[in-house]
Formats: sequence, structure tokens, C-alpha cells
Amino acid sequence: MMNSKNKINGTMGLLAFLFLLNVMPHIAYAQTASLPPGGDMPAEMTLWQTLKAGGATMIVIGILSVAAVAIVIYDLMMLNVNKLAPKKLFQEVMAKLESRDFGGAKALCHQESNTIISKIVLAGLERRTPLDDSAREAMENTARVELTNLWQNINYLSDIVAVAPLLGLLGTVLGMIQAFHAVPLQSASLKTTLLAAGISKAMITTASGLIVAIPALMAYSYFRGQVQLVTNMIEIYSTDIIKAIQNR
Repeated sequence: MMNSKNKINGTMGLLAFLFLLNVMPHIAYAQTASLPPGGDMPAEMTLWQTLKAGGATMIVIGILSVAAVAIVIYDLMMLNVNKLAPKKLFQEVMAKLESRDFGGAKALCHQESNTIISKIVLAGLERRTPLDDSAREAMENTARVELTNLWQNINYLSDIVAVAPLLGLLGTVLGMIQAFHAVPLQSASLKTTLLAAGISKAMITTASGLIVAIPALMAYSYFRGQVQLVTNMIEIYSTDIIKAIQNR
């Protein structure tokens, strides 16, 4: 019960941290942004106005931020050693395999079908023959596929970490192009407006790309450790399971 509470508290803390990292810089920018130069007090911009000033690039960055949060929530719920490779299930399965109760082991694995251990055991029992190593190959292939899926899932976060700053850089370049287009204009007021809009777009997109990438990188580092831990446990468990099933 205590572990569950700690896990829930950790999940809520990380989600709150991601939210603050995504929202607070925009709010700070909106509060410090000033509009007409002649005014004594700065005019506040809303968060929507700030994001809108970043241009079309912000749409893609926003989609990446939503995808990153969705992946983080999913991985927080799924990437858990006690959920994917529970030690208790391993011990119970091994007890049945060592006593040659293959039917009981299969029934137990069907009850816990969402674990990687169950999938490995079921693959081995379905291909078990005393004449060849089909069971070993089936279990090794199943373990390889399941672990590859785990790595692939967190690699999406790695892709977001790489793409988000590049999109921010693209927005920066587009904003600077817009700003330089204002230089040849003769109208001082129009030149100032376009110059400010271009620089604003450049800064907002750069900051937004980093705001998405930094927490995504932190989450990726954490989940990479979890996947590596699951991988190590599955490798250890698989060796004993294969020996128990192939014990002739």
C-alpha cells in the first residue's frame, strides 16, 4: 500500500512539474511583455496571444507537447518492474515448472497474461517438445519482441526531444526572416511593428521548443532506467524458466 501511495505521489508530482515547465515560462513572458512604447504601464498579453505570436510552428510544437505528456502518463502506468516482471509470479511459476505441473503453470500465466513472464512461459509451454530446442527459441523470441516494444515506446520520447528544439530553431529562422523583411520599409511605425513581431516569433518558438524538449528528456532518462531494469530482470528470469521447461 505504501509503494502504491509513493507511486501515485510521484506520478502526480511529475505531471505537475511537466505542467509548470510548459506553462510558467509563457505566463512570465506574457506578464512582462509591453505593447505601445509610450505607455507607462506594460500591457499584459494572455497565454493564447503569446502562443499565437509564435506562428504556425507553434501548432506542431503544441502537438508534440501533447504527445509527450500522453507518452509519459502511459509509461508511468505501464513501465514498472513489479507489473511487467513480478517476482512473486516468477516464484510461483517456477515452483509449478519444477514440480512438472505444466497445466498449473499455464493456468497461472493465463491469469497474469499482461506480464512479460507469462508470455515467455506460455510461448515455451506451447512449443515444448523433448526432441529439439523449439521451446528455447520461442521463449527467446518472445522476450526479445516484448523488450523491443518497451524500448521502442520510450524512443518516441527521444524523438520528441530531438525534434522539438529543431522546430523551435525553424521558428527562430522564420521570425528573423520576417524581422529582416521590415528593414527596407520606409515607414518607421510599420518597420517597428514588423521587427518586433519577427523577433517575438523567434524567441517564443525557441523557448517553446526547449520547454517541450527539456522535461521530455528528463522523463526519457527516467524511463530508460526502468526499461533497463525490466530487461535485466527478464534476462535473469528467462534463463531459469528455460532450464525448468527444458528439463528432460
